[in-house]
Amino acid sequence: MKVMCSFSLLLRLAFWLWVVALVMGLVLGSAPGTAPANPVSPVVATDGKEVD
Repeated sequence: MKVMCSFSLLLRLAFWLWVVALVMGLVLGSAPGTAPANPVSPVVATDGKEVD
């Protein structure tokens, strides 16, 4: 079987791959994520104080 690869076929394939990537991005982007349990906050020590 001979496979013909034309420019229009490549354009259609690229278009549908772009559509699938866009839909997957929207689906994954709208999925609720999990926030970190304990966000790290920077602590700056001042003179004469100890930091744990």
